[in-house]
Amino acid sequence: MAPAKYLTIFDPTKAYLLVGCLGGLGRSLSRWMLARGARHFVFLGRSGSDKPSAQQLIARLRSAGATATVVRGDVSVAEDVDAAVAACAPRQIGGVIQAAMGLHESLFSTMTSEAWHTAVRPKLVGTWNLHNALGAQGHDNEALDFFLLTSSVSGSVGTATESNYCAANAFLDAFAKWRRAQGKTAVSVGLGMIADVGYLHENPDIEKLLLRRGVQPLSEDEFLQVIDLALTAVVPNGDDKLELESAHLLTGLEPFKVRELLAKGFDVSHGTIQDPRASIIAAAFKSTRESGDGGDELTMRDVDRAASAPWVRGLPANAVLALATEGNVHSLHDAVLHLTRKQFSNLILIAPDQIDNSKSLLAFGVDSMIAAEFRMWFWTTFKVDVSFLDILSSNQSLNSLSEFVAEKLVDQSVEQVADGK
Repeated sequence: MAPAKYLTIFDPTKAYLLVGCLGGLGRSLSRWMLARGARHFVFLGRSGSDKPSAQQLIARLRSAGATATVVRGDVSVAEDVDAAVAACAPRQIGGVIQAAMGLHESLFSTMTSEAWHTAVRPKLVGTWNLHNALGAQGHDNEALDFFLLTSSVSGSVGTATESNYCAANAFLDAFAKWRRAQGKTAVSVGLGMIADVGYLHENPDIEKLLLRRGVQPLSEDEFLQVIDLALTAVVPNGDDKLELESAHLLTGLEPFKVRELLAKGFDVSHGTIQDPRASIIAAAFKSTRESGDGGDELTMRDVDRAASAPWVRGLPANAVLALATEGNVHSLHDAVLHLTRKQFSNLILIAPDQIDNSKSLLAFGVDSMIAAEFRMWFWTTFKVDVSFLDILSSNQSLNSLSEFVAEKLVDQSVEQVADGK
């Protein structure tokens, strides 16, 4: 006998309140809920059912015999949330899905207050509004089977240009545990990349960024299985610690995609392998790499050879270690250029021999996200601060960047000699 694909069963007598669910992922969720027994839906969204895709969803639900009510409103406005909860009457509310989101990408140092709140407000204020409205109208009781918060892997691992979105999702993860501690139902699902539907599918530039980092995408079917697991998680023996831990389900850290990119010759990492919280994943990942070709770790001979080169003497130790892989070149600029091109290749997933060193970086499709990653790499590798705007300049190439970095390294060397280090 084949096991059941899903375990969740929705109560056909209860109403289900869905916030921000008239988009791609929400439409997928509501259709799945319909197939699993739900018959009464109330949607809250800022654009109501204006979009053709939303109209098609509502028509489909109604044609299947379900009731579907759309309340036009903003989840961050308490009165709109009160109206959506009231629209569920006279039925009891069986579950709430909070999937509202807002995005405004920017480095934190240049982010405006409005940009910050664009991402934070829907998740933070909106979730509090839902929590308060459920309690005030008598729905936060035994009849409420779930309070599902759609969070993101970025709430745990972070993204350079999305500090506001990361903070908002980190709040959802903490809020779910807080509600559990109050004896109320809640679960926050930290989603990675969904390949078939939703925001990332509709924004290919961000999807490409995550693919470059080796983030393993979930198909629509896998996404629904994750939601099913979150809603049906069983806590053995009523262990309070386990109950709080099960309030947050995290996906998107699987290293399978990283292995695929490494097999193609790209040296990539989605940034979580070095995190102490991912030590078990890192150990498993390391063991599989070691069982393969043995990796490409530097030997002491490589480091000694690099340190003895006349153009490396006096440079910071971190730069010597990085340049040790470039032992066949005869100048500092050439070594920096080779290393920079290799890293740039990893960022844009184009083979190094296909990259023209004199070509503008913008011609390769460099955007603010790639620029932020590239800038961070320059700092961690060479301790050289390359301007964010310089990387995005139409006149900037790998050649000019390498010249700038090489000059800075020489300056650092002169300063260290002058200081007697």
